[in-house]
Amino acid sequence: MRKTLFTLAISLLTIAASYAQENNTRARKPFSPEEFQAKQRTFIAEKAELTAEEAEAFFPIFFELQKKKFEIEHNARKETRKPRGEKMTEEECREYVYKMADTKIEIAKLEREYTDKYLDVISACKLRKVLHAERAFQRHLMKEMIKSREERKQNK
Repeated sequence: MRKTLFTLAISLLTIAASYAQENNTRARKPFSPEEFQAKQRTFIAEKAELTAEEAEAFFPIFFELQKKKFEIEHNARKETRKPRGEKMTEEECREYVYKMADTKIEIAKLEREYTDKYLDVISACKLRKVLHAERAFQRHLMKEMIKSREERKQNK
């Protein structure tokens, strides 16, 4: 009897350990900006049919713009942030709305400036393809996120 209980306990521990290990492999990986940029670069270069030379000239400018846009948005959110749970007054909400509108204008001006830089290294037709590919990449990411979320729900 004792031997059977011992064998049963070892079997249960082995099954539990293998289940835990399997769940850990399914866990989300931490976000890697480098990996994200590599996927984005590959996707856009392929869809926009950029040559290796065009990609080498274009992507440093592209990622520079992305970094600047992120910093602008981040700073705007930081300036208008309230402690969690603290409600905003009508005036604070008004300031927030205007700050976000100003942020969009600032980013639009930056994008216009970088359009000229892009056109120095690739043709307008290639840039048009890049812009379409960038939007397609965003849609692709959303689909992947939804699919991943659904898979996690099914595996729970």
